[in-house]
Amino acid sequence: MNMSEKEKRSIVEELLVSEDYKTAREHYIRYLAAYKIVEGNLALFDKMARCRDFNDFLSAVYESMRVKDRVLSKLEEGVKRGDYEITFECDNIKAAFSVGHDDVKKLIELAHRDPKAVGTILATLALAYGGIRSR
Repeated sequence: MNMSEKEKRSIVEELLVSEDYKTAREHYIRYLAAYKIVEGNLALFDKMARCRDFNDFLSAVYESMRVKDRVLSKLEEGVKRGDYEITFECDNIKAAFSVGHDDVKKLIELAHRDPKAVGTILATLALAYGGIRSR
């Protein structure tokens, strides 16, 4: 299926601007930023950015989510030890960096239309996220 430029712009605008996707986007980007710091696995970001089709996108999301509990626990422990720094006021680290069922569902819904664009945008924003860093 050949997607028009107008449809591609619409998907990008929905992901970046639309209130319908804002919460899901922000939650997943924060989680992926934590994943990057804790796991040190940039291959996932490459996989997301290089999605050839919807199944590639689903596979990348699955790969990120299957270690969610471990990532959030290690993040919390690392912040307590001083290995990681959260750059904003945060009382509940796990809640601040978690991504839920509804968030993932919204992103999958949008990615169904253009998995490469959605994957590339999410990966890029997560890599650029400055709310968490290693010390």
